[in-house]
Amino acid sequence: MKKRIYLDHAAATPLSSVAWMAMEPVLLAEVGNPSSIHHEGVRSSNILRACHESIAQCIGAHTDEIVLTSGATESINLAVFGALKAASMRGKHVVTVATEHAAVLGALRAAGADVAVLPVDDRGHVDGESIVAALRPDTVLVSVMMANNEIGVVHDIHHIGKAIDAWRKKNGSVYPLFHSDASQAPNYLTIDVASLHVDLLTLSSPKIYGPKGAGALFIRRNTPWSSVFGGGKQESGRRPGTENIAGAVGFASALVETTEMRDGEVARILPLRERLMTGLLEIDGTQLNGDHIRRLPNNVNVSFKGIEGEELVIRLDAAGIAVSTGSACKGGSEPSHVLAALGLSPDRINSSVRFTLGRSTSDQDILRTITAVRDIVLAARFG
Repeated sequence: MKKRIYLDHAAATPLSSVAWMAMEPVLLAEVGNPSSIHHEGVRSSNILRACHESIAQCIGAHTDEIVLTSGATESINLAVFGALKAASMRGKHVVTVATEHAAVLGALRAAGADVAVLPVDDRGHVDGESIVAALRPDTVLVSVMMANNEIGVVHDIHHIGKAIDAWRKKNGSVYPLFHSDASQAPNYLTIDVASLHVDLLTLSSPKIYGPKGAGALFIRRNTPWSSVFGGGKQESGRRPGTENIAGAVGFASALVETTEMRDGEVARILPLRERLMTGLLEIDGTQLNGDHIRRLPNNVNVSFKGIEGEELVIRLDAAGIAVSTGSACKGGSEPSHVLAALGLSPDRINSSVRFTLGRSTSDQDILRTITAVRDIVLAARFG
């Protein structure tokens, strides 16, 4: 029986052995509540402190700027609701992008924000100048993801952050705050919160070979932000509840590992991505979605004429290859708002499939995937 090929790393990555080995002794031996003052509690508290330090070092932050969470969605909600609560006397105007993750768009709706959703061009890029042009005296937050989860397009967060910072200085204000969802970024992009000029930044453990149910929110020192939960004083009063120590250890270990591996993995995976992209585009009627160059090195999103994306996903699954039609957070068969924002036709959107490579992807996997896709697509067209 042939081994299965996993090409859905944008949805979730396998747990790395490094992360698991760091987690195992914590799961088995660390019983103490980090808030307790006895020996076991102090041990757990010290482990959590070390996790904060490791995560902070990986992104150029201070240890006290890291808030451990249950994952990206919670981090995003904390960023949005906390920023809007702190700015309640100023306004609720928020600027974001049409291709932003559903977690951000959903949080903004739930928070009752007055949202300006900016368009992107046909390759998925937002014009940084349009963001500045959309700012108003009552704008309290701008949210732009670092790399898109569906089409892999990388936004110039450094340029956008600098422009927002200049606008704030010109207007003598700390607003608007700048948030970026960097969930897809750490495996392939350098994250330095100072050079990015972000005030809030979201990280996700299961996107970087860490355990599910863990993540973090970076909150820059002196950023106006208010806690949105009642309860305990954990995470310096910013996120109550007994901490997931093992999850934090696995997440921190995975982030350190992927940071150390980044350059080598980019060099290894980019040629594989190009081979897959070239092979798929050689199938007549196949079109690439999103920018070819300014995109994550593991992402290929294409539309196949003559077959629906869901049908291709199901047939590839039967052939032992796991891919997706887009974000795992959409739910059901809802059409991609990301591809719609690029101006694609409904037929092209419905025929799109996302392939996202990872550490286990090999040359043989790429060749087998190209062959399987070609056979399935041609069979669907010609019976």
